[in-house]
Formats: sequence, structure tokens, C-alpha cells
Amino acid sequence: MMQVLQCRRSFQLRHRRMAGAHHRWKLRHRRIGGAQRSWKLRLLSCALIFTVNSLATPKPFKAGNKALAEGRFDEAVNLYQEAISEAPESGEIYFNLGNAQYKAGMFDEAMASYEYAASMSESVFMRGRSWYNIGNCMMMTGEATRADDPQAAAAYCRQAAWFYRMALDYDAGFEDAAYNLEMSQRILAGIEEEIRQQQEEEQQQNELIQYIREKLEEFIERQAQLKADEQTGEAQRQLEQETRALADVMADSGLTAEVPLPDGSTAPGPLADTHTHTVQAAEAMAVPNQQKALDELVNALGATPADPEQQDGESDEDSDDYDDYDMEYEESDEDADMYEESDPFGDFSEYEEIRGVPPPSQSEMDILAEEVRNQERRKQKKAGEYKAVEKDW
Repeated sequence: MMQVLQCRRSFQLRHRRMAGAHHRWKLRHRRIGGAQRSWKLRLLSCALIFTVNSLATPKPFKAGNKALAEGRFDEAVNLYQEAISEAPESGEIYFNLGNAQYKAGMFDEAMASYEYAASMSESVFMRGRSWYNIGNCMMMTGEATRADDPQAAAAYCRQAAWFYRMALDYDAGFEDAAYNLEMSQRILAGIEEEIRQQQEEEQQQNELIQYIREKLEEFIERQAQLKADEQTGEAQRQLEQETRALADVMADSGLTAEVPLPDGSTAPGPLADTHTHTVQAAEAMAVPNQQKALDELVNALGATPADPEQQDGESDEDSDDYDDYDMEYEESDEDADMYEESDPFGDFSEYEEIRGVPPPSQSEMDILAEEVRNQERRKQKKAGEYKAVEKDW
């Protein structure tokens, strides 16, 4: 009994600390939210409209500029795409198409357009602004995914920071890029803190659920023994008190309350059914109805969420098989050379040191960033340039 009460107090204190941390996070999130509002203003400050001083300028391009300036973004997208069919090598048209797509909320399409603009233009100014706007698109995409997938939102922030640095490489005095770089890092820190707190809460919840499973298994064993011995005295009353105390632990955890769903409806909390069966088991013990008490304890255990580490994981036997496979595999020198040649940055730690960002995970953003680096290297390499080769004789 004392053990259950001590556990209850421990979880109550932890629950208060979690509530306090949640309150602090709300305040911090409001401060970051205020910063985000000003950050969004900076995002829109670089929607430049380029013009082409040429008699061969496609008419749809001029009409697209007019539509973009007047806020008819979908129409501007269509006009710029028509202009591209007439002048497919114009970086200016692609840049303005990216602006229209960005304004229309088509961030993936806008990133592709800005990439084309940077690859086709010899203008340092346009290339720097193109990388800057790609960073803006990534930040907006990350903000849209933050609620459902904070890990993806964090990855978008990291990639956006990389593109802001690219823009600053072209123009060290580009204040908007410097500002957005700082804001992307602040927002990233907020997302990472949110992820950390979520993981901490999940860990505490898993510990509580594991504790409840262990206590229910213990109670089932004790109740079965009491029924077999036909003991209905002090030992049964003691188990009843501990069962009620365990039900109170569940109620105090908040995991018995209904969970709101995105569509406005609600779903039972993860411990709602467990709590109900545990209370009914305690009431049956008070009668006493030992068979019903035992049945309700079994139902409570069955309703308790399984151990998260065992739900989707493989069995220990399967894990041993994989370990044995890894131990038997030996990489040949030829394979090692092949991997080394395919990785231009070599060790991941070297990649992180060079770029200042985590190693690639082959997401869409990473593939795009790698393509950008390849384009930069190709542009820096002049056609027909002679490079001395070290003689080996």
C-alpha cells in the first residue's frame, strides 16, 4: 500500500513539473511567435520583379509582371509559364515565376523555379536572391508541417539556414538574409525544445504505463491466490485499498480523460478502460466477489497499452539473427573503395564541418541542396579550362 501511495505522490509531483514546464513553453512559444510574425514580413521583402530590356521580351512576361504586381498570382503563374515556352533560357522569367508561385502558396514549385533562375543566370545578385527565396520557401513549408511533424519542420529550418548562408556568400551585406538566418536558428531551437519536451512526456507516460502493468500483474496473482485459499479477511481488504490507490494514480496522470481529435470529436484516453476495470475490481473486492474481482483485474491488464518498445519492435531472437548477420559480413577492399568514391565529402563529420549542417538523409530537401552544390561547382569550372596534371615520372 505504501509503495503505491509513494508512486502516486511521485507521479503527482512529476505531473506538476510537467505542467509548469508546459506553461513556460507556452510563454516562450508566444515570444517566438511574435518573432515569427516579423520574420514573415522579411520573407516578403525580396519578392522582386525582374524585367528584361530586350525587344524579344515575350508579351506574356510583361503581362505576368502586371498580374503579379496587382496580386493576381494564379494568373501571373500561367502567364510566366507561357513566357517560358517562348524564352526557356531566361532566368528572369523563372525568378518572377517563383515569386508568383510563392505568393500563391505553391512553395515546392517556387523552389524549383528559383533553382532554375539561379542555374541560368550569370548575375550574382539574382543567384543570391534565388537561394534566399528558396530558404524562404523552406521556412514556410516547415511552418506548415510543424504541428503534424516537428522533426520534418526542424529539417526544413536547417536546410533554410544553409540557403541563407549561400545568399550571404554572394552578398555579405544582405541584411534580410542575415536576419532570416538568425530567425531560422531561433525557430529551430524552439522546435527542438518542443520535440525534447514531447519525448520527455512520452517517456514519463511509458514509465507510468509500465508500472501500472506490473502492479496489475501482481494484483492478479494475489487475487487468484486469495480466491484459491478462500481468504476474504484483512488480506482481501489490503488488496482492495492498493487497487483503489492504483486507480487514483491513473486518474491523476490525466491519461483517463478524453482526447480531442482534429475533427472536433473525442476519443477515450489511453488508460480510460484500464481505470474503469480497476475501479470495478476494487468494488468487487469490497463485496467480496473474488471471481468478479479477478476477472476485472484481467480485463484491466488487457485494456492497458502494451509496452511501446515491444509493440512494433522485433523479437530478441530476430535481433540476434541480425546481429549474427552483421558479424558475419566483412566489407572487401573493393567495396570500401567504391563507397569512398561515391561520397565526395568522405566522413559525415567532415561534411558537417564543411557545410555546418547535419549529414544528408536523402530527403527532398537534401537532394535539392546537393543539386545546388553541384550547380555551383559546375558554374565555377570554366569551359575548356586547362588544369595541370601532376606527373608521375
